[in-house]
Amino acid sequence: MLDLIRKKQKTTVVKVVFWVIIATFIGTIFLVWGKGRDQQRDITVAAQVNGRDISFEDFRTTYSNMYNLYRNLYGKNFTPELERQLQLTRQSVEMLIDQTLLLEEADRLNLSISDDQLIQAIAEIPSFQVDGVFNKEQYLSVLGYQRLTPEVFEQMQKRQMLVSLAREQLKSAATVTDEDVANEYRRINEKVNLSYVAFSAGQYKKDVKVTDEALTAYYEEHQEDFRVPEQVALSVVTLNADDYVDQVVLEEDAVQHYYDRHLAEYEIPEQMSASHILIAVDEKASDEERETKKALAEEVLEKARKGDFAKLAEQYSDDKASAKKGGDLGFFKRGVMVPPFEAAAFALEKDALSPVVETRFGYHIIKGGEHIEAGFTPLADVRDKVEKQLREEEARKLAYEKAMDAYNLNRKEKDFAAAAKMLDAVAVETGLFSRDKAIPSVGANADLTNKAFAAQGGEILAPVNSSRGVILAVVTEKIASHIPEFSNVKAAVTQAYKSQQAALLAEQAAEQALAKIQEGAKLESIAGKSQSVTETGLFGRDRRDFIPTLGRVPELVEAAFNLTIKEPVAKQLFTAGPNFLVVRLKQLQPADPEGLTAEESERLQQTVLKNKQDELLQAKLDELKQSAEVIIAPAILRSMEGNES
Repeated sequence: MLDLIRKKQKTTVVKVVFWVIIATFIGTIFLVWGKGRDQQRDITVAAQVNGRDISFEDFRTTYSNMYNLYRNLYGKNFTPELERQLQLTRQSVEMLIDQTLLLEEADRLNLSISDDQLIQAIAEIPSFQVDGVFNKEQYLSVLGYQRLTPEVFEQMQKRQMLVSLAREQLKSAATVTDEDVANEYRRINEKVNLSYVAFSAGQYKKDVKVTDEALTAYYEEHQEDFRVPEQVALSVVTLNADDYVDQVVLEEDAVQHYYDRHLAEYEIPEQMSASHILIAVDEKASDEERETKKALAEEVLEKARKGDFAKLAEQYSDDKASAKKGGDLGFFKRGVMVPPFEAAAFALEKDALSPVVETRFGYHIIKGGEHIEAGFTPLADVRDKVEKQLREEEARKLAYEKAMDAYNLNRKEKDFAAAAKMLDAVAVETGLFSRDKAIPSVGANADLTNKAFAAQGGEILAPVNSSRGVILAVVTEKIASHIPEFSNVKAAVTQAYKSQQAALLAEQAAEQALAKIQEGAKLESIAGKSQSVTETGLFGRDRRDFIPTLGRVPELVEAAFNLTIKEPVAKQLFTAGPNFLVVRLKQLQPADPEGLTAEESERLQQTVLKNKQDELLQAKLDELKQSAEVIIAPAILRSMEGNES
């Protein structure tokens, strides 16, 4: 089948990041991350749907892809806690189950993918293309990198296309009426203004009566809230790599080797400079307007062939930023300009003019400039930088070796003082810290923290690297997690008890006030000296869970738009931080019917259609799951339960 796909014969060196394909198929069980690496590994079953196995390899692949996707999305904010909250194991399993059910549905609906459809789909994957065209060598290179054969990948792709086809088939039954559009318009455009009285727990702390008996009973019931976590203290010495730079001796071979290892840092991408004249065309322009603009562009091109391009750019170009510079765009790499412009520009010799080039911005006349071929900055031009970086790298290695020598010679005797003396370093005491805190005098260092809490008292820890240098440490004190004596935490218990009781008093006061409002009293009459009636101001559903003056109160947002002029009082209390809220509708602003234009109606129709399609698909999947026999492997179940606990 591969031979049927049209290829472009061109020799090129293309760097492929396989994540592009992974991201394209994040929702599929069929693209196997590192499949070839585990050929010898026994395939185990992660789940079974109606007798059809989902391999552990498929589960691992889906989890890995999803993990990488979220890690890229959240960056440094992708913490273990966030990973747990996202329930990646559950998401992965449910995704695999859904896709297996959709495959079965595709069989039931007699859906199929033709060879031509498969060929076209593969040819359109960007990672298999060179200069926007499918390339056989590129295709084989990418698959080879992942140790996948074309036959295996094409089978994966075909199955994924079947899943997508089944999904679209199920969604196709969705329809949208004019009433649906009108309801959606009203839903997103109507606004409400709420009046409320907030009963804050802080206002009632002074009314809480504290007795020793009450505190003792509270502490007995909430001892775990005051548990002292496991703690350790370290004595640390830090070796700064800068102190060892002068001891590094560089050999020429080492410099060359470092340069070769980091060649990507010195890559020079293919680039060129160019000038252009843009005759802009509005995206909504008529065919007649386009023809007029194109004719002008042709006229300017003829003038450019005979005259001063820079002056013509200043006179005619609608790209005002470059027009001031005679149309000069400076140097740019491939992938920066829109494809038609790029293709024409990179084909030009210096000072040559292109024919009129059409892009989504309008019509361009391009003048070629300097062309820099792809390559690498020679070592001679970056030698100082390379040697500096290599010297720093070798200094870090030397510092680590020194620390490791001191560790190996003194760990058995647990003589940290001798180790510090060997290193001519002064030890610093961290004091006690818990696992979830940064290490005093060191900062956050997961490697050192893990080693410290796994070690025994007096044990010297193997050296670890940090942003400050190489650290050698010894555990000087270790305290197990424990429930403290009441007398040691009485002050904290008192504050916690008062906060709890104050919240109960605030809630009771709010409930009494709500009862009065429901009987016909006005908000102003229930507000005491410490409260006042506050308005949110008008807000719509586009605020999602956020309410002006209150912040995020999702339950109230939903309830607010169910309040009416006849029944303006919310039937329950709402909480916003430490506040208990009694809420009443102040104003209802209906959607402006004049705003439902034909254009807005068309936009909303597409939005409602998509929502209905998604709901229809989910309802069908729920139905299929209800009747399906699904078995999940115990190990996967334990992982799911552990992540949710």
